[in-house]
Amino acid sequence: MPWADQEKCIGCSVCISSCPENAISMENDKATISQDKCTFCGKCFSACPQEAIRSNSESSFLRGGRHRSGGGSGRGFGRGLRR
Repeated sequence: MPWADQEKCIGCSVCISSCPENAISMENDKATISQDKCTFCGKCFSACPQEAIRSNSESSFLRGGRHRSGGGSGRGFGRGLRR
């Protein structure tokens, strides 16, 4: 399911009008996506001019609460990388 990156969101509300399920609302001038209502149609991804709508795979919290230290793309996170 998508989520709104609160640091990137500028509160323009474009995503709200793009959502056919009314799953997006504004809280504290930032977009919030209801995981109960969202059908993952993807319309909000392309509508957001700030690219603030992100996928679950980009959130350590939504993946299970694990936080990765440092930056990077997250490729191979928790997947048996050998060094």
